[in-house]
Amino acid sequence: MYIQPLLFLDISGGEFLIIILAVFLIFGPKRMPEIARKIGRTMNELKKASSDITREFREETGAIARELNTARETLRQGGDIVKDELMDTGNKIEREITPHGNKDVGSEPGPVPDPYGLDQESDNPDPEKDNKPKGPVNSDSNDNPAAAG
Repeated sequence: MYIQPLLFLDISGGEFLIIILAVFLIFGPKRMPEIARKIGRTMNELKKASSDITREFREETGAIARELNTARETLRQGGDIVKDELMDTGNKIEREITPHGNKDVGSEPGPVPDPYGLDQESDNPDPEKDNKPKGPVNSDSNDNPAAAG
């Protein structure tokens, strides 16, 4: 970040030259070196005060930053402890729910048994036996009491 230098009361070079000429005419050439020394000392004291203020500001903000970093680290460690405790509790609950530490059959991915028995038809090696009708047959014989009456 570029910081623009502070201009002395926003005075340009030509204006500054006119002010120096006016001071030279008012105070004369004998007092000019003395005035320049006083201005130099004042500027040096202002610079020192400014650097002291900057140093103190950096020290104070550094102390605050260290405190904030310490607090952030403490919170992070506390969050890690809570996370670990939650994971342990979840694992304990899971072990209590499942018998003897075995996984629940329903939670394990795998083939689902056929509830309608459709897969059993394909297991029959003799397809001619499958052609027999299953269930009661309507016939005129006396074997079927429902048909007789």
